[in-house]
Amino acid sequence: DMNEPSVFNVPSKTVPEDAQHRGGDDFKPGPHAEYHNVFGMLEAKGTYEGMLAANPSKRPFVLTRAGYIGYQRYAATWTGDNVSSWTDLSNGISMVLNLGLSGQPFSGPDIPGFGQNGPKDDAERTTFFSRWWGLGSMLPFSRGHSAKGTERKEPWSFGPQVEEAARQALWRRYVMLPYLYTAFHESSLTGLPVARPLFFADLQDPALRSEDGGFLLGDDIAVQADVHQDNRPVAMPKGWAKLPLDTTDPNLPTLYMRPGSIIPLGPPKEFTGQKSLSPLWLIVNLDSSRKASGKLYEDEGDGFGYKKSDNLLTTYEVQPNGMGEAIQVAQTEGKHPRPKRQVIVSIFEDGAWRSTGSGTDGDKIFVHMPLGFRNPTPEQIEGMRRRAASQRVGPIYEKPG
Repeated sequence: DMNEPSVFNVPSKTVPEDAQHRGGDDFKPGPHAEYHNVFGMLEAKGTYEGMLAANPSKRPFVLTRAGYIGYQRYAATWTGDNVSSWTDLSNGISMVLNLGLSGQPFSGPDIPGFGQNGPKDDAERTTFFSRWWGLGSMLPFSRGHSAKGTERKEPWSFGPQVEEAARQALWRRYVMLPYLYTAFHESSLTGLPVARPLFFADLQDPALRSEDGGFLLGDDIAVQADVHQDNRPVAMPKGWAKLPLDTTDPNLPTLYMRPGSIIPLGPPKEFTGQKSLSPLWLIVNLDSSRKASGKLYEDEGDGFGYKKSDNLLTTYEVQPNGMGEAIQVAQTEGKHPRPKRQVIVSIFEDGAWRSTGSGTDGDKIFVHMPLGFRNPTPEQIEGMRRRAASQRVGPIYEKPG
């Protein structure tokens, strides 16, 4: 923190731009104007290398406020001193997207705003802070934080409704960890950001080019966040279906999934090591040809075994098969053994639950199409939804107790 570096008692709030740095290693001597941001990057690099030297078997976690091109190799970042305002709630999306496009995929703002105390009206406060937790839980780096001297900003500080919204938002994030971890793995190889602008979904749709009220997570999930006080509409990619991660608070973002995608999800939990990824839940959104594919990346969760191929990247594929679909492993990379676990497969088509099946990971799993699905009645659709719900991993969100 404060590694820009900062000097408060001068107008520029930093070291004079003509102050000279001597450089070192691969850096030539130069003025502070060149080194202002490099300082933060080198501090993150030094911290990373020091932690690795102290504990070489573990992956260091470093968080930095300042940085320069290349610092994403050493640290995550947060977006600095935001405040609890509607403006900074909406700015959080564009800041994370721009950082991602600039090479830093692991970033997020302080939830629910670092400075100030937020709206005074009780009803507005409930809406405002619920939306903050809803948005923040979907961003790559997700942390609650507040400035000294502000009101308490833990989720339970704003009353039971905000606490419940935050609980549901964080519950949903934990269920999505298999998908998020896979997106981070892809980012580490390709440089693509984890949170991506919506226009990545459809380069031909001009409505998505100016839209910063939503974003993509990886390639297959779109997040529609309500971050403005005036509840303005948010354009979404055409033809995407709602991802059925049930929440009851209307202030939480709505999630959509790409046609032809398979989303890997895990069981609800309260911390990452509480449960293994068993059973694995695959949500399938068939495209117009009734096909879909998706990836799941797994490794030991810490350490560097993945550099020696101690990891597992699975590509799942769905193909039409008579009166239903067949889900199978289409490709495997890495030497990590496949866990022995149950797989629950829930299929969506035409925006509705269609059918659910289960089997063992690695085996071909058949999911049959209910008779009459092509023209189902509302009663049939509700019946499919109930049957699918009864075979899920478990409730996506359930209140403790």
